[in-house]
Amino acid sequence: MAAHVTTRRSGGPAPGTSATLAAHRRLMRFGEDESVVAPIWSEHGTSVRAVAGHLASLWTRPTDGDDPTVTEKGLAHGRASVLNLVVSVPGEAAADRVLRTMLALGYRHPSRALVLVADAGAPAGLDAAISAHCHARPGGDGEQVCYEEVVLSVRGEAAQHLSATVAPLLIHDLPTHVWWPGSPPFGDPIFDQLVELSDRLVVDSSDFGDLLIGFRHLTTLRRRSGIGDLAWERLEHWHELTAQFFDGPRFRRYLPNLNRLILRYAVPPVHRGPGRPRRTDRADAIPGAISPLAGPLLFAGWLAARLDWRRYRTVEPLTDGRFRLTLEGVHQMVELRLEPVETPDMAPGELVAIRLRCYGETGAGEFIIDRTGPDEATVVSNVDGMTALLRRVRMDPVGEAELLARSLITDRHDPVYEDALRAAAVFLASARPGSADAA
Repeated sequence: MAAHVTTRRSGGPAPGTSATLAAHRRLMRFGEDESVVAPIWSEHGTSVRAVAGHLASLWTRPTDGDDPTVTEKGLAHGRASVLNLVVSVPGEAAADRVLRTMLALGYRHPSRALVLVADAGAPAGLDAAISAHCHARPGGDGEQVCYEEVVLSVRGEAAQHLSATVAPLLIHDLPTHVWWPGSPPFGDPIFDQLVELSDRLVVDSSDFGDLLIGFRHLTTLRRRSGIGDLAWERLEHWHELTAQFFDGPRFRRYLPNLNRLILRYAVPPVHRGPGRPRRTDRADAIPGAISPLAGPLLFAGWLAARLDWRRYRTVEPLTDGRFRLTLEGVHQMVELRLEPVETPDMAPGELVAIRLRCYGETGAGEFIIDRTGPDEATVVSNVDGMTALLRRVRMDPVGEAELLARSLITDRHDPVYEDALRAAAVFLASARPGSADAA
């Protein structure tokens, strides 16, 4: 059901740039969702104290000590926030993305969500809108889980000091996560303040304008805040399928002798005119997927970190989205190859195939995961000339809300991801044209 809006105005509509106003209007659609259970509170030219006051009045605490409740038509619903989620919205396009993701996230991970639109160049002011949402608990027991969405448009000097706006509105006994959709402005004071407030920063490295700079900044930020990466979460099923090859003792003996890893990843078909080759190593290569190499590099970094592979030499530098490195393994030299595959059926950057090969004292082996479509893959093991394993598996696409939910339940630091991130940064720096070889 759509709830009506309770609005208080101070001096008429708030000024601001057209982009800020457009993003704010789109985010107001939180109030149109059928999960809304109380009138939407909205105020132009308001104050942090007024916003905090309405949040406090929205939830009434029963005398018997139960959880706070919001009452709508006489029915009490318990708040179920498990964390604070702060989301920065850099523009109108991001507002639509945030809206879709947050509405789908709510019942999976109820939180106090503060959605920020900051515009330091506009006349000073603060607009706010608060909506309370309730969803039935999974399992059909009839109970509701409830949470708040707070949309804040912060303009003028206050946008340079977001921590002063955000901190009083947090539930202080809960962890705080910051989700920054798009390419983060590393080093920007607004970004740094939100990182300082957070227990964990969530990004999508596939959105980075310059992947190498982004990776390097993340390796530094991990010392200040936990890092979550949606590009990493997309690899979960690939990690599981790869690890399953070596679960049994028969195949585990091949693991130390792996000597080649080929990763193929999706890029969209592009018409090539004369003198216009494809380039997928720069920020403007694929609109909507700025860094399609993020996922493949993180997968290579994961396997290299687990098996203690070290960068040794650049064989072919990064050109048109492909490169080849030689790595030094514990027992073998390892060939690492990344190759783009043009396909209209998969999102840019998605893995298309993984091929692992070994040849050593334990014999020859090849382990393959090959996408046969957008939602299916074939898993094959060839050992000493015999096909030991051949099966088809589902590769269902995972939406951004599910990826974000996974990242929010991870501990503050994920050492496996951090190791993979460091290795991925080294591989990308080595592959960039002009890098020095470690002969």
